[in-house]
Amino acid sequence: YELYPRVEILTAVCSILIKGDRRGAGAFQWYKLALESGVNLTRLYEYFLYSLPGDYGHLLPKEVLLYFSYEKDLDEHSRKVLYKNILLYMNPSLELYQTYTRHMEKFAMEQLFASRIDSRLAVIYDHIIYRDMIDRRVARVLPGILRSYRIKCRDSRMKYVIVRYEELNEDYAYLLEDQAAYVPIYADNIVLLFQDAFGNRYADVQYWKVPVMDKPELLEKCYQVYPEHTMLRLTECRRILETGIADDDQAEFVEQILQGLDLNPVFARRLSTVVTDYYCRKAEDESGDGAAFDCAYLVQMDKEELTTEQRQKICSTLISQNYYREAYEMIRLYGSGRISPGRRMKLCAKMILQNLFDQDEILLNLAYGVFREGRYDSVILDYLCEHYNGTVSQMYEVLIRGVEEHVETYDLEERLLAQMMFTGSTDQIDSVFQLYVNRKKTRESVVKAYFTEKSVAYFLERKKVDGRVFEYLESAVNQSIEKDKVPTIYLLALTYYYAGCPKLSEEQARLCRLIGGLLISEGLVFPYTRELSRHMAVPEDIMDKAMVEYIGKRDGRPELLVRILPDEEQYHSEEIRRVYQGIFVKQKVLFEGESMEYRIYDYDEGKRVLAAEGRVTCDHKLDGKENSRFALLNQMGAAQGKKDEEALKKAMEDYLKKAAVLSELFPIN
Repeated sequence: YELYPRVEILTAVCSILIKGDRRGAGAFQWYKLALESGVNLTRLYEYFLYSLPGDYGHLLPKEVLLYFSYEKDLDEHSRKVLYKNILLYMNPSLELYQTYTRHMEKFAMEQLFASRIDSRLAVIYDHIIYRDMIDRRVARVLPGILRSYRIKCRDSRMKYVIVRYEELNEDYAYLLEDQAAYVPIYADNIVLLFQDAFGNRYADVQYWKVPVMDKPELLEKCYQVYPEHTMLRLTECRRILETGIADDDQAEFVEQILQGLDLNPVFARRLSTVVTDYYCRKAEDESGDGAAFDCAYLVQMDKEELTTEQRQKICSTLISQNYYREAYEMIRLYGSGRISPGRRMKLCAKMILQNLFDQDEILLNLAYGVFREGRYDSVILDYLCEHYNGTVSQMYEVLIRGVEEHVETYDLEERLLAQMMFTGSTDQIDSVFQLYVNRKKTRESVVKAYFTEKSVAYFLERKKVDGRVFEYLESAVNQSIEKDKVPTIYLLALTYYYAGCPKLSEEQARLCRLIGGLLISEGLVFPYTRELSRHMAVPEDIMDKAMVEYIGKRDGRPELLVRILPDEEQYHSEEIRRVYQGIFVKQKVLFEGESMEYRIYDYDEGKRVLAAEGRVTCDHKLDGKENSRFALLNQMGAAQGKKDEEALKKAMEDYLKKAAVLSELFPIN
């Protein structure tokens, strides 16, 4: 063509380019030349428009504009190019401009309702959209256009721009085309991420962000016409979070946001906090004026996502407004740690009455909690006395307060006694037993258990007990027809008590002889048995022996090491017999001048330890037993040692006389 610039050749070149769908900058120069040369070729105008450079800075040729004023079969891209050029460079007063106006407005609205935006559409919207055109339908979508930014990054790996609002639970993804995307951004506190083709997201990608449009007056009109716009509502929520809810309208607005939007859980909790604070505060203010407050919202709202503090505040408000069952259900689910004692006391008393004093473990614990804080009334105390079972100290405290306040204690004394004896926590058992026998109809099994416990404490643990214990034991033994069926611990405790008495009444002495003989016959002999000789006859083979007693564990196996002084220097092992429960006794014959040193080893947590040690001698001068045959043998030894022939002779004569008498009385065939 450069050699032969003829129209036929130019027409042929453009025809080839059009058939090859060439739309680049090189092809544009041929299309432009063809237009200037008056070439008449099918679809020449379309391909001229297709290949129009982005920096084309003046009005399109008139024949092109006239052609497209009649030809409407254009794709979306070509329309954007055409309409942008017209809006930027054509005089609006021209008739041709007016011909295009209706079509441009229609196209602009179609693109607007499709929420499309780019640099060309931004020019179209800027010239076409006016305040008076904005109705609710337009206002619903236009803010997204007006708040759009062109975001561009150079990292070719990135395929999407991800926009995340801290208030919302949903992410918004926008496709990057030629490494650029048009993204609506409504707030400054967003998070922008970039995503590659594999779904990996990046926060450190360098990018550029430029606003596409600047029409604040249109945005304001949109919000006036359509205040329900999501982003406008979120903006209002942020403001309310900063200032707090001022009236019922704002509270209702926040409720609608919570119910209608998929909010980020953190933001939702913040909004819930604001609205519940408002209603709780309002309830307190109105209740102070004597008016009833409708707590419907507080009752119906989902409390699962609230903080502990918010739940407790709502629960406290419900109590103050007499929503007792609703408040109790909250406590059942979430606890009551931060509710004031006064409110908890009010709830307890009302719920106890509503439930007709039926047992409820949660209500019991709640009632005891306010009781411990000193906030209780007769209803709560009565309920605790009837149903509460805690530790010994807790139940004892409830019992004492119940007695002081003159409320019905039901079977609390009996329950407490049983628990004391079962757990071994018997510090206050005597006072509880006195309350039991003085105030209630007693149960024989409980009384027996109590005195058994006291007998164990006295005999096995060597604790002091009240004298009334022994009166009961004497009565129990006397009333029993078969004495050998009386609990052994009763007999042991009673004889141990008698052994310490310098003098007994006639009835006591009779009883001592009876039960003492029974114990001796069963082999239940202890060191104190020798002391009973003041009140009864004790066999000489018991009186003539020294005894070592050790109180250990019932299933223990203590080791006894002894040496007889003055003859033995080394300790040797001897058996120590378990006589009763954890009481072990060793009996040993000792002559005049002998003593027995002992050491007892036991096991504590698997380790062998020295549990007891000491020395015993045989005392042969107990009342009425100074001249037993064994005592006479000891007298002979002592007289021989002192070379006292007269004393030796007398002891020998006495011994022979006793031996002769015994031989005569108890002959051996």
